[in-house]
Amino acid sequence: MEQHITTHTFKRDDAWETIDTLWYSPFFYWQKNGLRVTPTVPLRIVTAFGQLIDESEEGWINTGGPSAMLLQRIQARGPRGMQIRVETGEEIHADEEDAAATSAAAARESG
Repeated sequence: MEQHITTHTFKRDDAWETIDTLWYSPFFYWQKNGLRVTPTVPLRIVTAFGQLIDESEEGWINTGGPSAMLLQRIQARGPRGMQIRVETGEEIHADEEDAAATSAAAARESG
């Protein structure tokens, strides 16, 4: 899958703002995509009916699944005026994310 990159600037202080929306055909309900933000801010997925699906404090979250057949809103929270980079791509696995964080920390220490 190709990667899609956008930016978002928070308009209100510490309020949940929609940074992306997602809808899947019933034929692709099983598909999962990863969404990563830089710098790290809290993320959550909410359905069209306002039901909370998932939350993350780690700066990434996987979107999709059966609830995406209706509609998913991916939301982030941060200080007013802060700009974040939003990357959507392949599904993210926690063990891969841990390995990437460990190598980044090692590179900072050796550099």
